[in-house]
Amino acid sequence: MPSPAAEYDDIAADYAASKQLPYRVVVEAPTLFALAGDVRGKTVLDLPCGDGTYARAFARRGAASVLGVDLSSGMVERARLSESETPLGIRYQVGDAASLGTLGAFDLVVACYLFNYARTAAELLAFARTAAANLKPGGRLVGINDNPLTAFGGLQSYAGYGFLRDVDTPVREGSRIRYSFPKPDGTTFGFDNFWLSPDTYRAAFAEAGLVAFDFVECQANPAESQEPGFWQAFLSDCPLTGLSARRPD
Repeated sequence: MPSPAAEYDDIAADYAASKQLPYRVVVEAPTLFALAGDVRGKTVLDLPCGDGTYARAFARRGAASVLGVDLSSGMVERARLSESETPLGIRYQVGDAASLGTLGAFDLVVACYLFNYARTAAELLAFARTAAANLKPGGRLVGINDNPLTAFGGLQSYAGYGFLRDVDTPVREGSRIRYSFPKPDGTTFGFDNFWLSPDTYRAAFAEAGLVAFDFVECQANPAESQEPGFWQAFLSDCPLTGLSARRPD
């Protein structure tokens, strides 16, 4: 079984391309930017940064500095290539969020699809502690996550939105959630997330010293050309959730 880093090295190009799928543009990005708020003059740690899509977005929105960290060297290589082609002053490095330590005191830690890689409460706590260790007093954590509040069966299929989501049942701590994405050549690529209960999330964030933790319902900013109701069905049993927390002053 390949390591998580090797797995994402292998799918780096496909994963980067998936950032342009409609649900990411219409739901994921608007939710994240609303949570982050005005980042002008702020220091930002993007963990994990993937190919740098959101690191570049925050730099363009006026962040004073952006550091992107990812477990996958293939993802970091793509991010660095984008930076060399269009310099925005973003720094990138390879690192494991479970054992990263303190890289600085940031105003904002952005964690898009980090915590849903935890298979156990202990792994989730390690991620949460890393986020807390890299926030200045009063600093905020925001992110996008697989939604542990999903009804698992409310919306039967997400195929119309460009992906499939299959959950190992019965759903219990550590259950696998498989995301699969069809490609133009007829093949698919995918990756695994893992389910932990909302109470496990709340306990881990509290133990890490973060306060005001909450799951935040996603919002949609659809194109005018899309038919009414298209995104309402997605949001009614949304596979994604925003999340936010804060390091005490």
